[in-house]
Amino acid sequence: MNGSLPGWVGPTIALSLVVIALSFAAIGVAAALSALALRRRLDALATRLATATRDFDRVVETVRRVTESAGEEAQHYLATSRAVRQDLERGVRRVKARLSELDALYEVVHEEVEETALDVAARVRAVRRGASVVGRLKRWMVRGRR
Repeated sequence: MNGSLPGWVGPTIALSLVVIALSFAAIGVAAALSALALRRRLDALATRLATATRDFDRVVETVRRVTESAGEEAQHYLATSRAVRQDLERGVRRVKARLSELDALYEVVHEEVEETALDVAARVRAVRRGASVVGRLKRWMVRGRR
């Protein structure tokens, strides 16, 4: 071997380089096409995300309004409950005062009824005694005439 290469090696190396170059070109085209497809998918995803964000913002706003309304309604119920409770407590105090007055009236009436009953009993007794005295006097007078 005299240091020279056979004649088929040069063209084989050239063909190998062309195949390698074409492979890299195919890889580049595939990468570019994949990047474009990925870009389209990302754009679609960004559009969906923007729509979802707007929808989410609307939902958040609706929830905020509902929460505020519920809070206001709860405040109204609390105020109404407080007013009803105060009216009820005031009514209970008035009923207690009236019952106290009624109890005092009952005591007075009870004492008067007892005194009246005793007076009536005493008078009935006096009338009976008077009647018996009158009856004795009648008998005495009737005997005296005979």
